[in-house]
Amino acid sequence: MSMSTSKRLINLAAALTVTMGPLSLLAAQQASAASVATWDKVAQCESSGDWTNVHHTSTTTYYGGLQFDAATWNAYGGQQYAPYANQATKMQQILIAEKVLAVQGERAWPHCGPPVGLGADHATPYPATPSGIGVYRKADRTFYVADRNGADVGRNAYGNADDMPLVGHFAGPGRDTVGVYRPETQEFFLTSDNTNLYSYSVFGNKDDVPLVGDWDGTGKQTIGVYRPSEGAFYLTVDNLTPKYRVAFGNPNWKPVVGNWSGTGKDTVGVYDPDTQTFHLSYANVNGPANDDQKVSFGNPDDVPIKGDWDGSGTDKVGVYRPSTQEFFGAVNGGQLLAKYGNPGDKPITGHWK
Repeated sequence: MSMSTSKRLINLAAALTVTMGPLSLLAAQQASAASVATWDKVAQCESSGDWTNVHHTSTTTYYGGLQFDAATWNAYGGQQYAPYANQATKMQQILIAEKVLAVQGERAWPHCGPPVGLGADHATPYPATPSGIGVYRKADRTFYVADRNGADVGRNAYGNADDMPLVGHFAGPGRDTVGVYRPETQEFFLTSDNTNLYSYSVFGNKDDVPLVGDWDGTGKQTIGVYRPSEGAFYLTVDNLTPKYRVAFGNPNWKPVVGNWSGTGKDTVGVYDPDTQTFHLSYANVNGPANDDQKVSFGNPDDVPIKGDWDGSGTDKVGVYRPSTQEFFGAVNGGQLLAKYGNPGDKPITGHWK
C-alpha cells in the first residue's frame, strides 16, 4: 500500500515558511537528537523500514528510509555522503535527519514523528565512545584490538608481512576498520569490514609515511602521506589526488593527525622526538600550517599516538612505550591507559565498536 504524501518529510520550502517567527522559543521546545531505535520507528512508518526506498508522487520524489526530498537532503549536507538519501547508508541518513530534527523538530515528519515519540527522545543515536587501543603484529600479519583499558575486543589478519597498518572509517561514519600500506609499491589497501577490499589506491613516493584522516569533516576518512624530505603533508579527499599540501615540521619529526579541534575534521600535527613535544594545527591549508597548540608529553623513544581518550569527541595526544608495551594518553594530567601487545608490535588506535 502506498503511503499518503502527507506523511513525507516536509520539504525545505515548507520548513522555511514554518520557521519564520519566534525561533528561540521553538528551539527550546523541540528535540535535537533521537536514538537509533526511534529513528527505526520513524522509518517503519515512512517507508516500511526500507532505507533504499524511492517514492514518486505527482510533484515530488522522496528518498530513503526517512523520506527526504532532494532539496532538504542537499540543504542539510547530504551531498557529503551520496547524491540522494536512498544511496546513503542508514547511519548517514540518520546523521542528516539529526540536523533536520535540530532545526525543525519532529514536525518535519508530521505524521510519523509525534506518534513514535520523536520529539520526546533526546538520546544521541551514535554517542562518542573513548578510543580503543591495539597493535599490529608483523609476524602473523594480524591486528589485535582492545578497549581503552586493554580488554580484548577482537583480532583480524590482513595484508602482507612488510605492510604498514592503517585504521579508519573508510566507507563513512561508524566503527573503524583495518587497512594496510605497502611501502615498496606505495599501495593502499583499505577495507570496510576488516576482510574485503573496499578501496585500492597508489599514492605517494617511496619513503613517504602513510596517513588516513577525515580532512574535510565529511565523516569518511581518505588517504594522505607525509613526506619527511619536504616536511610536508599531501592529503587527498578522493584517494587519488592531493587537495592539500601542508608544510609543517622539521626533519626527523614524526607526523600525527587527529580531530584536535573537536570539529570533526582531522588536521595535521607533528611530534618532535628530541623534546617529546607535539605541535598541532587546527586547519589543513595549502601552505605553511599554523602551530596552534604545543603539548609536551612522553619520554625519549616513545611512539606518538592519538585518540579520543575520554569520549568527548576531541582527539588528544598520547604515546606508546615499546620497551614496556604501555599506552599513555594525555587526559587527566597524563594517564596510563593499558599495557597491551608484545615486543616488536606496532601501536594502533581506533573506535572498534
